[in-house]
Amino acid sequence: MKLHREQRLPGPFASPWLVIGGAVILGVIILAMTLRNLDRDGKQMATILQEKGASLIKALEAGARTGMRNPLGTEMRMQVLVEEMADQPDIFFIMVTDHSGRVLAHSEPEQQGEVVFSPEDMSQLEPAKDVSWRIMTKGDTRAFVVYRQFMPLQGREGWWGRVHGDSGDETELGGDPRDAGSNRAGNGGRGRGMGMGRMRHEEHEKGLMSFFSAPNMPPPIIYVGMDVAPFEQARKQDTRHSLVMAGMLLLLGLAGLISLIWAQNVRRSRRMLQDSQAFSAEIVASLPEGLVLIDDEGLVALVNGKAEEQLGVSFESVRGKRPEGVLPRAVTDALAVLSREGRMLETETECFIQGGACIPMSISGARVYAQGAAQDGAEGGQGHVADILILRDLREVRRLQQEVRRKEKLAAVGSLAAGVAHEIRNPLSSIKGYATYFGTRFPEGSEDRAAAGIMVQEVDRLNRVITDLIGFSRPSDLKRRETDVHDLAEHCMRLLGADAAAQGVSLSFRCADGLPHLHVDPDRLSQALLNICLNGMEAMAGGGVLGMVIDMEEEDFLRIRISDTGHGIPPEALVRIFDPYYTTKSQGTGLGLAIVHKIIEAHGGVIHVASRGEADDAHASANGGGAGTTFTILLPVEAGQDA
Repeated sequence: MKLHREQRLPGPFASPWLVIGGAVILGVIILAMTLRNLDRDGKQMATILQEKGASLIKALEAGARTGMRNPLGTEMRMQVLVEEMADQPDIFFIMVTDHSGRVLAHSEPEQQGEVVFSPEDMSQLEPAKDVSWRIMTKGDTRAFVVYRQFMPLQGREGWWGRVHGDSGDETELGGDPRDAGSNRAGNGGRGRGMGMGRMRHEEHEKGLMSFFSAPNMPPPIIYVGMDVAPFEQARKQDTRHSLVMAGMLLLLGLAGLISLIWAQNVRRSRRMLQDSQAFSAEIVASLPEGLVLIDDEGLVALVNGKAEEQLGVSFESVRGKRPEGVLPRAVTDALAVLSREGRMLETETECFIQGGACIPMSISGARVYAQGAAQDGAEGGQGHVADILILRDLREVRRLQQEVRRKEKLAAVGSLAAGVAHEIRNPLSSIKGYATYFGTRFPEGSEDRAAAGIMVQEVDRLNRVITDLIGFSRPSDLKRRETDVHDLAEHCMRLLGADAAAQGVSLSFRCADGLPHLHVDPDRLSQALLNICLNGMEAMAGGGVLGMVIDMEEEDFLRIRISDTGHGIPPEALVRIFDPYYTTKSQGTGLGLAIVHKIIEAHGGVIHVASRGEADDAHASANGGGAGTTFTILLPVEAGQDA
């Protein structure tokens, strides 16, 4: 017998598609969060670089504004300022262009005067007063460019007046105060100042200063090109970090999802296992056969209720013990067979239990192995799990076998009786007639007349035997009618009253209230009860108590118990008392109890007999506490009514 330990438990376990669906949903959520984080990091880095570029532009505007206080050499100072500001590790270039894309100032002087942006490029850039940024590529170089309009002077009209000498601007530009006074004195001074302004304008009308001296010209655009490598490297690191975190979150999420599914399956499996264990325990406890389980260490692991009843032991008293010391010899012999052969076919044996009783028993069994273990029955072999024995009580089987044999005997006797009864009765009538005739021919008191009388008596006795034999062999023809069993039994006890008083036998009769009426043949049932009572009285030659108790056996059977306090029936004769022609009496025919059995069977009932120590407490109370013989008759209530 092989036991599969690794079996998939039944039940609705998680589908792989559920895990895949959960993983996809979780992956989409984590991907969206990762992209959002990457976009936010990129915006933050762009904002930082944009603010840095704006700060450099403001610094250049401040430097330009300071240099413009002395217009002479402004172009040179602006170029130097641009070159100095661009001399930083992460600054690629700083340049200033006009609205047509021509370079006015550049951190690389050789770039001045070149057109770096076409009109289409300038229209796409759309420079304004606010800072903007673009990623620009030139060859293999990519730069983060921050740009806006270059406006070191927010009020260019005031600067225009100061440049041209209005309102005493030369003083502010560093001119001689005495010149200012002479200018205010006459037209000659004013004309000289205006000439200098025009000269300066003409010198710089094509340079950077022309944009601040001419109010109608659009402002130049300043560009700060910064190294995008740190920005991209930071973004790559953030991307890698985000992807790693996303992968970890995905794995953790999947692990959590699978753990939840497994936890649910474990709970379901544990519940199913508990249900299976309870179901198995109930099956084992309810088995109609005895079950004995011996574990792999050779100790008693389980004895169910039926086996306890059969072996006369309790599970608590034998649990964990060696079977040789607590179980009957027949069981230990069967275990020895299992250890040698690994299996035991059903074998009948006699099992002697505690108290000395012998029970006919059928024993079968098998040695249980784990999957993959050898099944050659080797003692202590790897994979051996347990030994199982199935015990079947054969007492009822033996009783049924005896019943079958008895019926076979009855059938044989019936066939014999039917064949010879009439052949014997006719000669008996002739013999009786001649014996009577010859008896009258001899004088009264002579030996011949006495011999003739004996012949007549023996013929009568033989005729009674033939009559009983014919009555036993023919089919029971019952004449059923509704009968009060209480009245019928009471009538039988009255008929026995005179004979019981003559033999010193006391009669005891008890009947429960509310008993149903039965559809039976009262004459045949009275015959059966009287036969049993007469046998009981014959067993009490020195007096005693004959009792009859009528009550209900559950709801389906009416029970009649007849008991005596006589000498009882020997055990060897108890199993044959219903056989025809079997008797322990010197004058008995052996057909009385056989006829009783046939009458009860014809009514659909059963009859049992117990004698001496086999009588139960109820029987003992019925016969006044004696230990004689008790006959129990069970008559069906419904079957009798339907007949």
